[in-house]
Amino acid sequence: MSPLFPLTLALYAVACALYLSHFASPGESMAKMARAALIAAFAAHAVDIGVLCVHGLHPFVNARESFAFAAWLTVGAYLLLSLRFRVPILGALIVPVTIVLLVAARVLPSPAGPAVGLLQGLHIGLATAGVALFAVAAGGAALFLMAEWQLKQHKPGKALRKGPSLDTLDKINRASILLGFPLFTVAMVLGALLAVHRPDGGAHRLLQPAYLLSTVTWGLYAALVVARVTGGWRGRRAALVTLAGFGAAVCVLLIYYSHGFGVRA
Repeated sequence: MSPLFPLTLALYAVACALYLSHFASPGESMAKMARAALIAAFAAHAVDIGVLCVHGLHPFVNARESFAFAAWLTVGAYLLLSLRFRVPILGALIVPVTIVLLVAARVLPSPAGPAVGLLQGLHIGLATAGVALFAVAAGGAALFLMAEWQLKQHKPGKALRKGPSLDTLDKINRASILLGFPLFTVAMVLGALLAVHRPDGGAHRLLQPAYLLSTVTWGLYAALVVARVTGGWRGRRAALVTLAGFGAAVCVLLIYYSHGFGVRA
């Protein structure tokens, strides 16, 4: 374990507390402090990953390191999108999920995995980046549904009353998926090609639960992209499909978590 892990986790905990405080009582100063803490945690996490890479534990060597990498990319995706969309209350959802992923990564066993080639690493990296963006989209979708329900009940909460509009939350959903879907698509194609061309006849891997659920994830987001672009889908319907797709992606992660084996392309 990297000696920077405790510092990284502590910084994420501080950022989480600040974002939750902002959610309970929105304020500009609290939002700025939360963002600063999250940027510090993101930087420390990057160094943590770098230190482990030096010791041979790169993000694609096993499920544990892939989980930690997914947590880092999720924060990176949120920080990137927050440059355009100022939605600090979304951090109250993203940061706790990041902490869960990071802690889970350090609890998983660390079996020795086979050497990962360039294409295998690219496959895993693109898939992880796509899921990270889907996580941000799911956070925006959850907030959209929460805000919509509160408006229909005529009981808007303090955070959402002073927070982003429904239109802004829908744009976050759209931007995240339009960025993540091409990455996930390329990862799926690479994964299929690598499986089919394995010398040991690895095409049967396409029928394993993890790949089948990945296909379900891809299908849901593909349908959503088409519906948004050609059918004008937005709002509640888009949010529900986003959450369904992310639920399938989470199931894929849980399969890797429960088995605790090296991530292989």
